[in-house]
Amino acid sequence: MTAIDSSFWHDITSPNRADLEALAINGLVIEDILHGGQRTKIERYEDGVFFVFYAFTFGSQPGLDLIATPIYIFVTPQRLYTIHDSDIELIRIAYARWQSHVQARHDSYGDVLHSVLDIIVDSYFPLIDEIGEYVEKVELAVLMDTKQNDLRTVLHLKRTLLELRRYVAPAREALNVLLRGDMLDLNQSAIMQIQDVYDHVLRTVDAIDLHRDMLASILDVHLSVQSNKLNSVMKVLTIASVILMVNSLIAGIYGMNFAHMPELSWTYGYPVALGLMLTASTGVVLYFRRKGWLRGDDIR
Repeated sequence: MTAIDSSFWHDITSPNRADLEALAINGLVIEDILHGGQRTKIERYEDGVFFVFYAFTFGSQPGLDLIATPIYIFVTPQRLYTIHDSDIELIRIAYARWQSHVQARHDSYGDVLHSVLDIIVDSYFPLIDEIGEYVEKVELAVLMDTKQNDLRTVLHLKRTLLELRRYVAPAREALNVLLRGDMLDLNQSAIMQIQDVYDHVLRTVDAIDLHRDMLASILDVHLSVQSNKLNSVMKVLTIASVILMVNSLIAGIYGMNFAHMPELSWTYGYPVALGLMLTASTGVVLYFRRKGWLRGDDIR
């Protein structure tokens, strides 16, 4: 087994083409790094194995805007390179920690690869927890007092989770290929460590799917609440229409343009007609209340 020393892992930030060509790595790998936009994957070349993984942060704006930063890993039995466009704190911390302990340990290149992959995947859990807390707040807000802004937040969260899953889910297949031994000759200890990373990816994907299901349930509940509210409004309007129809019937009868009609010349005809309208309206309201069709909650 090749001895691992402090020069084995090289962390490279914001490289250009000349820097990458100086590493003597495959030209296709260089093109992937420079052009960006790669999906999460693992590829084998004659001179080594190339990984594309992603680290995530949320933007400063409210709403959990996902910012995905690609981390490229190229590993051979002699060297491991981590390459990224900007400074990534978790890689910097892992690299510094490994540098401080490498002389006291007997790591294989599989152990070092596990250190990199493990710290990337473990960084997903705080993001998932933050999303979970946000989902619970949105759920409470939607159920308590549905507003248009809350619904936009739900849809935005669904897009965020979909984007996060698009980056994380392919890592399952990438790690599975690595565990099968098709890419690197790992010892048993490294295989067990990579298996642990694989399990963490599965947990992350399951959590993403769980939160997506919760958001779908929130939308379903919202639609049900809105439908019930609409039914209540329509019921109140229908009852009001019935009451007005009774009054319109009385007014229509006495408003017919005939020369000979009872009560037209009666002194008390007008107040009696109004009283009849009031009595009829009150009777309709009392009838609806007795039937349970008109409750206090319906007219709020």
